[in-house]
Amino acid sequence: MRTTQRAALAMFIERGFDKVTVGEIADEVDMAASTIYRHFSTKEAIVIWDEHDSAIDTALAAALKVLAPLEALRSAFANELSTRYDADLDFQLKRIQYIYATEQLHAAALEADLRNRGDLTQALEHFLSKPNRPAATVIAGAALLALDVAIDRWQTENAKRPLAVHIAETFDHLKHLGTLT
Repeated sequence: MRTTQRAALAMFIERGFDKVTVGEIADEVDMAASTIYRHFSTKEAIVIWDEHDSAIDTALAAALKVLAPLEALRSAFANELSTRYDADLDFQLKRIQYIYATEQLHAAALEADLRNRGDLTQALEHFLSKPNRPAATVIAGAALLALDVAIDRWQTENAKRPLAVHIAETFDHLKHLGTLT
């Protein structure tokens, strides 16, 4: 999946998203187009797929055992996602910038965020007491929006500051929302 994503992104950047077919990507990586569709359900998913999602899920599950939900999300995003993006900075920055610059990819990423919000809500509900479970949707939505703002700032600034700094700043804003005047 990683090889396919990297090859496809290079082709998209060179020729444009709409001008590259899944068949051409398949030829480039010596794979059947049907295999690519089996791994990535859509052409957009090839770019949006993030190989680090499972590591973030694992870190979040561990953090939720010892931290409040919003702090657990901040910790998982800052520690896992930013560390992994920093380790592969050139590729990840190109990928994220391409997503933000390509309308249909950005729209697909926002749709994926909605699906992720549902999954995250369910995960949070397991860690919240019964009276607090209705807050899971708000926490999930706020955390994913804060992450999106952090990633947008990071890519807009060409990663001049680490992603972890942007994540910390946006989550600090969330923490202080009730005190703003």
